[in-house]
Amino acid sequence: MAALLLAVSALGACAPRDDAPRPMHISSRAVGQALTVTVDNIPPGRAVTELLLIDPAGGATQARERELSTRETASGGNAGPGVAVGATGGSSSGVRPYISLGYLFRGSGRVERSQRLTGEIPIPDPAAYAAGYRGWRIVLRYRDQLGEVRQVTVPAPPPER
Repeated sequence: MAALLLAVSALGACAPRDDAPRPMHISSRAVGQALTVTVDNIPPGRAVTELLLIDPAGGATQARERELSTRETASGGNAGPGVAVGATGGSSSGVRPYISLGYLFRGSGRVERSQRLTGEIPIPDPAAYAAGYRGWRIVLRYRDQLGEVRQVTVPAPPPER
């Protein structure tokens, strides 16, 4: 019996923690002369610093339009009004703050917060991109919860025809 309890407790210690950050999901589309990039499930504590398109020679083009929104999903808790604060825009268009009001309904009390980033990156040479998009990549740089600079690199999408 003691061996069974020890085995069950060891398995419980190996189980994934609910409070661990979920992996971010990056999706992109090449439409016309720009890439539209969406980064979902950015956990609290991570701050996106750069969203870039890297060409085969290593040249970088930064996102011009970026919008960051915060999402809260609640499986319960106390009922009552809720407030969200965010900002849209980018370096070329300016930053536009906003406030969103809503109402939370009662449930179990668990609230999950995540952020979503959408950005538009101009393609500096659309003809070269169309001819060899497999050599291009998208880089997302961010600071983690400890302040360390990290990056995620994904392949650039094929141009839409």
